[in-house]
Formats: sequence, structure tokens, C-alpha cells
Amino acid sequence: MIDVILHALPIAIVASTPLLLAVEGELVVQRSGIINLGIEGMMLTAAMTAVLAQQATKSVLAGFAGGVLGALFVAAIFGLFAIRYRADQIVTGTAINLLALGLTGFVYKAAGGLIFSASPVREVAQYAVVLFAWIAVPIALALLLWMTRFGLRLRASGENPDAVRHAQRYRWSALAIEALLTGMGGAYLSLALSSGFAENMTAGRGFIALSIVIFGRWKVRGAIVGTALFGVAAALQYTLQAMNIGLPFHLLLAVPYVVTLLILCGIAGRVRAPEALGRRD
Repeated sequence: MIDVILHALPIAIVASTPLLLAVEGELVVQRSGIINLGIEGMMLTAAMTAVLAQQATKSVLAGFAGGVLGALFVAAIFGLFAIRYRADQIVTGTAINLLALGLTGFVYKAAGGLIFSASPVREVAQYAVVLFAWIAVPIALALLLWMTRFGLRLRASGENPDAVRHAQRYRWSALAIEALLTGMGGAYLSLALSSGFAENMTAGRGFIALSIVIFGRWKVRGAIVGTALFGVAAALQYTLQAMNIGLPFHLLLAVPYVVTLLILCGIAGRVRAPEALGRRD
């Protein structure tokens, strides 16, 4: 079994890169006091706009930029209601997910799926994003959140927004950071891990990102460990399918999600969320 896990580890790191980017973005925004349930819709929209941008320009960089712009558009809608008008964040996020799922599905079916194939991304570009997500971003976020005045005020906005001047500005900044990272994750999913966009291709990664942030106790190190565990479980699923051990296909598909549930059950009641998380301040 150890050999199987070691064989699955490189696959896990590459395959879980979009998830890690989403986790890192959600960690920042939750530290500011916002729970963005709409991260699933944000990533799904980014996956579509990334493919459209790449097709229009024949450029991978433009494709990733298109993914970020798509995520920023969704983040702006979420922020308008959740931050500006102080609507319920859970309801707003759920509405964002339904909107993104319906809109991307409609566009995909209206086009017959013909315009949503992506050109192959070179391995150099793929591994550059992997290194960015697993090394550069964690270091940058750790320094930003715990070593700067901006990070202190952003975290204070999630604990006691009444004590922070212009707390909404820091929440908007956190949402922009999340859109940047999640947009890159969605773009990587459609441009590098897949051959283009497919309907509902995020397959619950946004919701898994939410659970990993909780598992990681809203810290960068915990987010990396949680994503790695989920990635190994997902890669193990593929390895077991290739080994043809006789288990039903759909049972193997459930392995990473069952692992996530078991992890959350094991830490239930042992973590403390930011004090103002989800509050409409």
C-alpha cells in the first residue's frame, strides 16, 4: 500500500493544484470575516472564460488572465450583495453557485460544446503553476497575513470589524485576492488538467476547499496539509481504478470525499473560526 501511495503522490500534487489555489483564496477571505460559498461558481466561471480567452488569443497567458477576469466578475457580484448591501453570505454564495452553474451550462449547450476545447499547455507552464501554488503563494500569504500591517488589519476585520477603520475595504481586498487565486485555479483546471471546458467540471472542488480551510484551522500550513491529504486520496482513487481490484467504479470515485468527511468529523468542535466569520457587519 505504501508503494501505491508513493506512486500516487506526484499525481496528487499536480491534480490538486487547482484545489490548493482555491483553498488559499478562501483562507484569505475567511480570515477577513467572509465565508464565500460561491467559490464553486467562481472557479467554474473561470474555467470557461479561460478557455474562451485562450481560443481567442491563442495564448496560454491570456487564457489564465481570462480565468482571473471571470473570477473577478463573479467576486464583484458576490461582494456587491454580501459586503456592500450586507446580504446573508450563505444565501448569496448559494445563489452565485446556481447562477454560475446555470449560465455556464447554458452557454456550453448553446454552443454545442464545440468552442470549448483548449490547446495543449506545455509541461513547463503546468509545473510553473504547480510551484507557484505549492511554494510561492503559501510563502507570500504567510508573510502578508502575519508579517504586515495590512494582514493584521485584514485578520482583525474577521475578528472584530468594529475595531477596524474601513473594515469593508479589507474585505474587498481579501475577495480580490481570492478571485485572483481561484481564477488561476479554474484556468489551470480547464487549460492544463483537461482538454477544455466541460459542464460542471469543478465537481465540488469549491465545497471541498471550504472544508479544507476549516481542517487547516484557517492557517496556511494547515491548508497545504489538508489539500495534500485530499490530493493523495484522489490520486489513490485513480491508482486503484488502474489496478482493477474489483471494487465498483462509483465507490472508488467517492474515496476522496469520504476521506474529507472523516477528517471533518475528527476535528468537529476542536477548531475556532474567526469571531466575525459570516456576520453581516
